[in-house]
Amino acid sequence: MNAVVVEPRIEEIAEKGESFVALTASQAARLQELRFCRVSPTTDLDIWRVTDVTRVGVVAIDDVRLIVRPKTPLRSLIFMASYSGLQAEVDDASFSFEADQDLPAALASALLRAVGDATDRGLVKGYVSVEETGTVIRGRWDIARQLKVRPGIPVPVELTYDDYTEDVPENRILKAALRALVRLEQLPRRVVDNLGPLLGLFSEVSDLRATVPVTLPAESRLNAHYQPALRLARWVLEATSWAHAEGASSGSAFLLNVAKVYEDFVGRALQATLHPEGFDVDLQVSDWRLDAEGKIRMRPDIVISRGGRVVTVADTKYKVWGESDGSPPNVDVYQALAYAVTAGVREVHLLYVSGDVEPRRYEIAATGTTVVAHALDVSGKPGDLVRRAQDLGGTLTTSGLNVGGP
Repeated sequence: MNAVVVEPRIEEIAEKGESFVALTASQAARLQELRFCRVSPTTDLDIWRVTDVTRVGVVAIDDVRLIVRPKTPLRSLIFMASYSGLQAEVDDASFSFEADQDLPAALASALLRAVGDATDRGLVKGYVSVEETGTVIRGRWDIARQLKVRPGIPVPVELTYDDYTEDVPENRILKAALRALVRLEQLPRRVVDNLGPLLGLFSEVSDLRATVPVTLPAESRLNAHYQPALRLARWVLEATSWAHAEGASSGSAFLLNVAKVYEDFVGRALQATLHPEGFDVDLQVSDWRLDAEGKIRMRPDIVISRGGRVVTVADTKYKVWGESDGSPPNVDVYQALAYAVTAGVREVHLLYVSGDVEPRRYEIAATGTTVVAHALDVSGKPGDLVRRAQDLGGTLTTSGLNVGGP
């Protein structure tokens, strides 16, 4: 007798605003424990209000599949996640996903395609320092280690040498991301069927040590063709590892921090645009302090400088802001003012994700500072996103150089 397969019940959660979902008290508590949203009871039994959503993706709890669909179009989101700043061309066709695909499936499909493109000529290789014990001298005899490990014993010998191998960080990261997808329960069959053969390419590659966030190797001429795949792999690992760390069982959750994807894309697009013009673009600057004693820390998203002088500061905001929303939230303006005062610039920028809205300038008389709010449209084709980011780079630097310091 065949077992009856029970299809999961689908509940959708809005990324913005509030949603009402049917859950048991136990399921609601487990959703709250994932710490990407606020879950509160309503007057109706087993109906829960979900607000303050900070991640998008899919969570499976018992027989319920909770889907948080991003407000950003999937094709734009996947492109931003893959963007390295090194792409010579933007292939729009590579980022065409069906409107009804959910995020895990779309990101998994994009990763499979990117890994296939990166490895079509074979896995990248590099020199790795190896320490081993042997009976035949190869490389350098590590006498200091020999005396420490085997004092007075000449054989076996402790050796250190450089090996030209596929077992390099780039391949370990890709392997780890593919293995994370294998454990994911929400992927369609067509994706799962392609994972096994692709993973076979990495059979000689060791496992990646579990660290989140994943640190990508420095970009170079040798690994430039790996960059889109590596960046997608990083987001896959972040989405699966974060949820697991917060208490979800393996394979039951895929939750992506879209605000970080947006921030990373804007920062890297500005770097690619402005570096050739002689500007330095530093991301997530961590050594700024607002007060004289250095106790109040600040971490601006984007600091643009030239010749050692800060030209302007910008902060990305994954919030919809447009004509019907009035002025930016006060807390965002206060944060921008703090950056301007610390950097000694008269103009600072807030970069919201939204539709086609002209920048608005807010003159702060008390400090002589101008806060400029922009809405960066992330809809349309990938090429359009890059061109808008390039235009934004010109706007930020032109206004910064014209205004000058106080």
